[in-house]
Amino acid sequence: MSGADRFALRGFGLGGWLLPEGYMWLFYTKCDRPRRIEALIEELCGAEYAAGFWRRYYDSYITRRDIEYISAHGFNSVRLPLNARHLGEPDYLRHVDECIGWCKSYGVYVVLDMHAAPGGQTGQNIDDSERDLPELFMDRSHQDELVRLWRDLAARYAGESAVAGYDLLNEPLIKKDAQYNAQLIPLYLRLTEAIREVDPGHIVIWEGAHWATDFSVFDGLRPEQLPENLMLQFHKYWSGADRESLDAFVDTARRLNVPLYCGESGENNLEWYTTLFPMLDSHSISWSFWSYKKMRTENSVSVFPEPRRWGELIEYLDGGRRPDDAYGIFDDFLECLTRPVFHDEVIYALNRTAPVLIPCEAFDSVTSRHERTPGAVFRMRERAQLIYADGHTGEPDCRRYGGEPRPESERMLLRLRTGESATYALNGTGAVRVKVNCRGDGVLTLNGAELDVPAAGEHKIEAAPGGMITIACVEGDIYLENLEVIPCG
Repeated sequence: MSGADRFALRGFGLGGWLLPEGYMWLFYTKCDRPRRIEALIEELCGAEYAAGFWRRYYDSYITRRDIEYISAHGFNSVRLPLNARHLGEPDYLRHVDECIGWCKSYGVYVVLDMHAAPGGQTGQNIDDSERDLPELFMDRSHQDELVRLWRDLAARYAGESAVAGYDLLNEPLIKKDAQYNAQLIPLYLRLTEAIREVDPGHIVIWEGAHWATDFSVFDGLRPEQLPENLMLQFHKYWSGADRESLDAFVDTARRLNVPLYCGESGENNLEWYTTLFPMLDSHSISWSFWSYKKMRTENSVSVFPEPRRWGELIEYLDGGRRPDDAYGIFDDFLECLTRPVFHDEVIYALNRTAPVLIPCEAFDSVTSRHERTPGAVFRMRERAQLIYADGHTGEPDCRRYGGEPRPESERMLLRLRTGESATYALNGTGAVRVKVNCRGDGVLTLNGAELDVPAAGEHKIEAAPGGMITIACVEGDIYLENLEVIPCG
């Protein structure tokens, strides 16, 4: 894929596979990064068992079946996190090669993501850092090693059409280490130059600082200073799913005339997904959902069960007794990896295809005859009358880490008065049944069909790719909460 191929990537981050994270195993801060998980297994089971465990883990966490599933549901890419500490191991690289081969078979692109650079670019669990410091920026030898690794990777995949590009550093330099920010662009340029020596064609991807949310590191750049085939990446979690929250990223990408990639977003509930990801699509922003597979959760796609006796490990990490027969616990873990449950409802939310619940605030357009009144501080450029059901005012709290429903205090309503309307994009084909959940008094229309409020009821409409659902208030004062869209038949 070259930088001239301007189409949007839509897909999934394969987090937890070649770089396991403790929170995906329900360890959280107790054993939060690869090196600590590796040490735990070796401590409890010995080096020989540990070596076999990781061979089986890599073989079963992500398989061809997963790439087939991703492709079959209309997604065109995966973002593959890598750990620099293991890139010299032939078996590790074999799994990278296999993933690329599967993706090529199913028409899916791969973004190679340096999630854990030598020394650590973030100084946190996500980069497998040894001392919780961003030592990549504290020791020049680590940068030299990173340059060598990227040159080797680029040489290995230079002619591979299934590789979309190279994500040079995941989430570098959080705010507490901003004194190193001035090193970031020079390092990006150095890495890009090394890659271009062996691979002039693939896209290179530069992320902002501070969890990839701070694009001020690009402020001093001019378009003519940039390499060709460049993409900028940001990440978005637990914040309002509105265009205003994207302004800094969109403005920078437009100023520098480069495409934009939301390389990570997710870890929330279905309503938030239904609001955010179609909005990214509507603005031609590429995206990758994080993360595709995890243990015992409701808000990822592929979810494997918690192993038997897993609580004994967590108690041990909390200072409890050493578990008996730890081999059995980890063997059961490996078995659980092979029987995930696929949460298609996450796919429906990301694509906004039926069956799906569309919250009122996820409108694509709205017409209002009234000035905006105090209510929810959300989508403030619109004249939409968004209010909280309980009457308070302020910004929404979007933190739904485990996919739990939003509390009653965060429930929004869209007020529609006579002559006002809201439109919602819907993807998919065939007939659907739409249930309008609202309150108030008046008459509304659903794609032209008249419904009385409060007994709005359901209405059958034809859905088509790029189709729209329009709710219009003919007369009265109506408070719309959401739309339930269900396939017919």
